Amino acid sequence: MGKVVYKSPFDTLRIEEGYSNIRGKRLKNFRIQKNDAVVILPFLDKDTIIMEKQFRFAVNKKILELPAGSIDKGESRENAVKRELTEETGYYPQNVKFMFKTWNNPALMDYFEYYYIAYGLIKKEISLDDNEVIKVVKMKLNYAIKDLYKGKIKDTKTMLALLFYDHLSKINKKQA
Repeated sequence: MGKVVYKSPFDTLRIEEGYSNIRGKRLKNFRIQKNDAVVILPFLDKDTIIMEKQFRFAVNKKILELPAGSIDKGESRENAVKRELTEETGYYPQNVKFMFKTWNNPALMDYFEYYYIAYGLIKKEISLDDNEVIKVVKMKLNYAIKDLYKGKIKDTKTMLALLFYDHLSKINKKQA
């Protein structure tokens, strides 16, 4: 099942080497295995969303992104949405709605990201993990979309969620 190269209380990262037969050639490949994750588009009201400014080690910058996190073993996706959003932002969602799922990078990783909308937020306590430094940012959805097009939002999962939701909103308005 692969070599464990990193284990934390939140995730296990495995590297698995294998061979595939592509165009008659046996090629060496590897796969990074980790827990599936949830990505959350939380609404305070119909126009205002919650985002996070978070330091990301890999790019050595604070970036603007949506709340997200790994699904614990045995945990439902909906419970992961509620737990992650509450821990990272201090807002508990009364309602969650599934949008879609994707592979983050199927060339290297096998985990899914499940995208949700969260509504009916109730203020609670923030409970960050030891490795998290997060500033909660309240932002009008239309400003977030504009920032995306201006290149201020570069996080793929955030871009995808915002664009998908914006597209669905426009389709729903046309049908109404």
